[in-house]
Amino acid sequence: MKFRKQSYFKKIGDSIPKFIEKNVKQKNFAETSLIKNWVKIVGVKISNLCFPIKISFSNIENSNGVIYLKTVRGKSMEVEFKNLEIIEKVNQYLGYKAITKISVVQDFNFKYEDKKKKIVKNKIDDFSKDINKIKEESLKLALNKLNKTFRDK
Repeated sequence: MKFRKQSYFKKIGDSIPKFIEKNVKQKNFAETSLIKNWVKIVGVKISNLCFPIKISFSNIENSNGVIYLKTVRGKSMEVEFKNLEIIEKVNQYLGYKAITKISVVQDFNFKYEDKKKKIVKNKIDDFSKDINKIKEESLKLALNKLNKTFRDK
């Protein structure tokens, strides 16, 4: 019977979730996901009224957050009336009580698709800068592929 020698190398798959989890908390991956999937999360009716521009959290655990929604000036009251519905749907999507308050920002020139693409592109560019700082080439390549899939959607 042969005994295997214990390897001191770790599988890359074991360390990736820890690395990603750390960066997700730092860079707020939930915000990017929320912007990209806004129509699916809240529905077409609400998504025609407003879209998220950012989320700010009051603590490290990413809870008790405020979501900032941009809307046309005339539609801000409708968004205020749907406040609880939006919070419920966003928290259900994220899987925990992340959002407790909505702040409505009024805009005169409202085009959802243009704003969405610009915000997501900025977030993805931020991730690209962080990924390029990684020294391990195979990990850098894998994370660049992951980042590319988000950019292509």
